[in-house]
Amino acid sequence: MDIGLLDVLPVVICEIAPVKNETGDIIDLEWVAANRLMNETILPGGGSVVGMRIFEFDPNYENSEMVRVIKDVLRKGQAISFITSEGRAARHLGKVMKTTVVPSPRGAVSLSHEVTDLAIERDEAQRLYQLAKAACDESMLGIVVSDATGSILYVNKALCDLSEYAEEELIGKNIGILTGQKSYRPDPELARQMAAGEKIRHVHEAETPRKNGGKNRVEISLSSTNWGENGAPVYISYVRDIKEERQRAHELRDALHRAEQATRLKSEFLANMSHEIRTPLNGVLGMAQVLANSALTPAQTEQVGTILDSGKTLMSILNDILDLSKIEAGRLEVTPVNTDLRHKLSRMIKLHQAIANERGIRLQMFVDPSVPSRLMVDPVRLRQCVDNLVSNAIKFTHEGDVLVVVTCEPVDEGSKRLIIHISDSGCGIPKDKLERIFETFVQADGSTTRQYGGTGLGLPITRKLARMMGGDVTVASEVGRGSVFTLKLVADTSDTEWTVTDNPVTLPAAAPAAPRREERKSLSGTRALVVDDNGINRRVARSFLQHYGLVISEACDGFEALEALAQEKFDLVLMDVHMPRLDGVEAFQRLRDMDGPNRMTPVIALTADSMRGDREKFMAKGFDGYISKPIDERSMVTVIGQVLSLPLVVEDRRRRA
Repeated sequence: MDIGLLDVLPVVICEIAPVKNETGDIIDLEWVAANRLMNETILPGGGSVVGMRIFEFDPNYENSEMVRVIKDVLRKGQAISFITSEGRAARHLGKVMKTTVVPSPRGAVSLSHEVTDLAIERDEAQRLYQLAKAACDESMLGIVVSDATGSILYVNKALCDLSEYAEEELIGKNIGILTGQKSYRPDPELARQMAAGEKIRHVHEAETPRKNGGKNRVEISLSSTNWGENGAPVYISYVRDIKEERQRAHELRDALHRAEQATRLKSEFLANMSHEIRTPLNGVLGMAQVLANSALTPAQTEQVGTILDSGKTLMSILNDILDLSKIEAGRLEVTPVNTDLRHKLSRMIKLHQAIANERGIRLQMFVDPSVPSRLMVDPVRLRQCVDNLVSNAIKFTHEGDVLVVVTCEPVDEGSKRLIIHISDSGCGIPKDKLERIFETFVQADGSTTRQYGGTGLGLPITRKLARMMGGDVTVASEVGRGSVFTLKLVADTSDTEWTVTDNPVTLPAAAPAAPRREERKSLSGTRALVVDDNGINRRVARSFLQHYGLVISEACDGFEALEALAQEKFDLVLMDVHMPRLDGVEAFQRLRDMDGPNRMTPVIALTADSMRGDREKFMAKGFDGYISKPIDERSMVTVIGQVLSLPLVVEDRRRRA
């Protein structure tokens, strides 16, 4: 072996020959060649190991891993590799070394190089593997992992306990063994997502069989990921036993039903007494107001003010009690009329905006495109339900957000189910109190009334009104994280008139028509306001549009835009959606709500959001058009032309050129 060339390499290299006795047994090993790094490692004081016998040099070598490997290579004639931090070279260098021993004509050649970083990564990977395995093995939820063919790759102890199968009975089997099918068959939509390679996030309830008979009622959360060198899809199912949970919910519903039956006689009595109760209270309040306008001393003025405040509070409580009594006595009926639903919801939310701002809470509402503009609903009762839920959300939230999301789904021909979610980041409700809060005069905690006020009637009234309108109110909550109340009701989409029996409401048959836009033959002279926080984006829009003769003004954010729109008339607004201080959506909503020369000016959403469905999302918010970034001149001018009823404006640009 030519050592000269190998002296410059950062690799420990040596050749070892066996020393045998008369019978051919190996009694020692001898270094017959070594490079510079090998000599420095074994003899740091200088010199060469060539010619030395290893066991004579250090008797500890005789039982070392290195000698065992060398003897195996000499005996088998095959190369062997191993990793160690215990050898002499590894200890001398303070590193983890990988050593490969290969056969040679005189014996064996050993090559050792540093793999410290790889060893650290290996150890960390092993640690993370053990941690992840422990987390899965000891999870209280059942976990099962399967591949794209449905073959089970992993199950944990909780899943085995739930199914009554042993781990070895499940590994390698089709996951259908856990669903009661010979081969698992997902529902059509889930099968389509799997076939398309889409990421799966699917939660559903199911009945699953146990090995020894009987069934489990479970909630299955299915997700997918890619795994292995080839990125093959794997599916992870988390299985939660919900049998007792559903049983408890059923028992709670039965208890609530019995409580409602027990209160019916009381409610009928209170409903009959409504006139007798309200009349004296109105007298007290009326006289107190007369006194308030009289010449009173400061002390008397304060006393009368206390009477008025207390009377108003009592009137509010009485109204709740009488509403509840009417509902329970069957003497209150809903009165659906043809209602501008989007406008009504928007006005409801604005009534709560001021108090939300005072408390530092962000109040927002999103209306899904599935919600029709007009529906047959009782606007008074709808407002009462939404007001109760939104005011509760604000009241029990000290900081964070209150979000109102409105969606709609078909029920049958001519009917829709309106769904309103009101979520907050407030104090939350204990799990054992979730149903009790819908009982009359009950709150989640006895201290709630002292801290927040109220009688505990708002939610019971809201639920009863919702059920009268063909829906319900439900809640999901976690202490310390907030709550989500869901109001559902069924509304007719026809113009059929309903008989007014209580709290009649008269609304206009249709919303006022928007002002007629001036007809144009070209874009020349059109005054446009470009709103974008990015100067380059504004410059691009200006460069595109000036060719068509548009007169361009600019604004950096929603506040500047509203200020400009309040001062001069524009024919068109290009509004960036995402901006600091005041974003485009909020600026657009404020523009439509304020009086001024541009209240009905067309507004086009200008945004980098270009995912499928974004155009429909922004059009549903009321924007007249939608342009995505990066801006394409033809697309921009085409949209502007459509909004201003000028479909051939691109050709106009060519003629001008």
